[in-house]
Amino acid sequence: MTDGRLVLFLPIFLIFATIVGDCFPAVNQNNIIMDRKNLSRAAALVAVLVVAGFSVFGIFRHERRQTEVITRLSEEIRVMSHKLNGIAGGPEWPEDTFNYLAIGNSLTLHGITSFWWDNRGMAASETEKDYFHIVSRQLGDRIGKVFSVPYNFSMWEVQAHDRDETLANLDRFLSTKIDMITVQLAENASNLDTYKEDYVSLLKYLKTYCPNARILVVGDFWEKGDRDSLKEQACRECGIEYVSLEGIKGNKDCECGLGTAVFDSEGRPHIVGHEGVAAHPGDSGMAAIAGRILEAFDK
Repeated sequence: MTDGRLVLFLPIFLIFATIVGDCFPAVNQNNIIMDRKNLSRAAALVAVLVVAGFSVFGIFRHERRQTEVITRLSEEIRVMSHKLNGIAGGPEWPEDTFNYLAIGNSLTLHGITSFWWDNRGMAASETEKDYFHIVSRQLGDRIGKVFSVPYNFSMWEVQAHDRDETLANLDRFLSTKIDMITVQLAENASNLDTYKEDYVSLLKYLKTYCPNARILVVGDFWEKGDRDSLKEQACRECGIEYVSLEGIKGNKDCECGLGTAVFDSEGRPHIVGHEGVAAHPGDSGMAAIAGRILEAFDK
């Protein structure tokens, strides 16, 4: 008998003992004759209890099996969803190149708006001068053909109530073919209640679906309390390389600044007049960030 059955039937045996005691309060000590009516009643009650016990145990075992099946199916659905998302709308990672995925915020990639004029890292003066393009180009110089993709994942930063909920949005980009990932996320995160734990979840997710990738986590460009140190702690916990931006972080000389000229994809000049854009890294800041990433890569 399994431990589960013992737990279920022990109370039944105790109840049975109680019923027998109640049913036979008077036993003839001379003739040792039991009351047959009470015996029948006791037997019927015990039969009911045994049947009930088996029924409860059957339900318990069925529910446990059902839970195990649901858990397994949920994981299979998650994996299948990941594969389908990778097929639908994701990049086709080549077999014969060094594949590089840059996950970040507006420093990595920002779309065209009324105050920004190209699809690239804000606020580089030209596309080839943002850190992502510098790193991609320099990787090519070091190791040959490189296929690189940037992705703005700032939704993860701002959805503090459940950052894990956003992770599935990465699926179409993730692949076992990826060789390197840079994670440049932090600057838009203001709620830090679960920040370290959320970063750990993010890094574990990347390690699961990109098991062959070398992951480099880039430090903060803007100062905010202990946000950067929490990120570094998450990296240590996951065994991931952390790329410090000390000396670059909070350095006004690395910012774009108001009044700076930048050029769109057609070569037309625009003057930065938005304070949010101005606070982003300019050409010198982008070059400095790229330099730290490449320095870590070369180690």
